[in-house]
Amino acid sequence: MGSPSRWKIGEQIVLREVWRRKVWSARPLTVVQDQEDLVVLFMPKGAKWKAPVTLGGEELRLPRAKWRLVDAWHPHDSLVLVRPGADHSVRLHWSSDRREFFEWYINLEMPHKRAPLGFDSMDQALDIVVSPDLTEWHWKDEDEFEEAQALGLISEDRAQELRAEGERVIEHLMARKQPFNQGWESWRPDPEWAVPELPEGWDILHEPGRNQQ
Repeated sequence: MGSPSRWKIGEQIVLREVWRRKVWSARPLTVVQDQEDLVVLFMPKGAKWKAPVTLGGEELRLPRAKWRLVDAWHPHDSLVLVRPGADHSVRLHWSSDRREFFEWYINLEMPHKRAPLGFDSMDQALDIVVSPDLTEWHWKDEDEFEEAQALGLISEDRAQELRAEGERVIEHLMARKQPFNQGWESWRPDPEWAVPELPEGWDILHEPGRNQQ
């Protein structure tokens, strides 16, 4: 993922989604691991982030209208596993009450690009939900994926690439390949870590790149 230099364990960073030179969302996370082959980030229950809504305040799932950002709170503990250059991240979710691991979540997205305060990417609508024991899975938000194509937000070629990416991830999880065989579902955060917060400047964009469409 190149420069800037790698983040240290326990540092707080920002994971943003950027669409056409405008921030679509911004989430504060804590760095668990930042290595050449895998970046791991943690977002705890209760962390405040910025979510998009219409100018009238209605929920907005796709950038099909002008939007503004409002405060939202993350509902459960989440771990985000990012492989450099990949069109997806693998996410793990734990329940907010007893912290029981309840799902793997494959988020199809633009490859993460390093930014001064963290990473920039952009969701690509289609997802895959996987059972905790990796025995069952299903595509999620296929209707939004189709709508994004109809609106011209995702091209037909790009849609095919994303489907293929998802199918490759499914093959990996069925074969119990990395990261599905590394025990991340048993991971626990450092109890001394503070709930991450968005830093000053989280909404400032810098040089354009592949993920800033």
